[in-house]
Amino acid sequence: MPKNIAVLFDLDGTLIDSNEIIIESYFQAFKKFRPDLTLSREKVITFIGPTLEMVFSDYVDADQIPEMIKAYRAHYVAHESQHHKLYPGVVEGLMRLKNLGVKLSIVTSKYKEAAWRSFTHYQLDAFFDAFVALDDVNHPKPHQEPVEVALKRLGGADYAIMIGDNHGDILSGQNAGIEGAGVAWSIKGKDYLNEITPDVIFESMDDIVRYIQSKIEV
Repeated sequence: MPKNIAVLFDLDGTLIDSNEIIIESYFQAFKKFRPDLTLSREKVITFIGPTLEMVFSDYVDADQIPEMIKAYRAHYVAHESQHHKLYPGVVEGLMRLKNLGVKLSIVTSKYKEAAWRSFTHYQLDAFFDAFVALDDVNHPKPHQEPVEVALKRLGGADYAIMIGDNHGDILSGQNAGIEGAGVAWSIKGKDYLNEITPDVIFESMDDIVRYIQSKIEV
């Protein structure tokens, strides 16, 4: 059986349901910088996952991107505490994984300062051995670098899996040579995740624990 198992999680949309504040923050930023655009909620949902720089670069000139990001973050910070919650079974699932001796890391496309507040609000830092944010890499997901950095900080692994709610999460894992998995509770839906053939799609945190336990028992 694998001696060292590492499970890498995306944060927002995977462990923490922050979809509504993300959507609202995008609407506010576009209202200020591109009032000529009429964006549907469905379109804004497609922005969830990539970095802010990636999204805004399609709509404004490069010199406007930093100010647009500031506007997004200002709204996010002002309203964040009222608009996020843990997905069902997260704490229990993480606790069970730790009891199995699994090493855990967050791999997020947010800057650490932006991600750390909600992460520590729910005391998730008690479960994780590493935290990789946008600050820590030159190439964000779907590039393999974020996953490789996480695995290095964990001291390597005989078996590892990257779990998230977006294409970038799955591909980052697969590009790094490990399994890339999706979560069925992704706001974009299972059909979206299946477009890139994930190694597995989990229906619940219980499913994740059972899957990892099966790797230990091999």
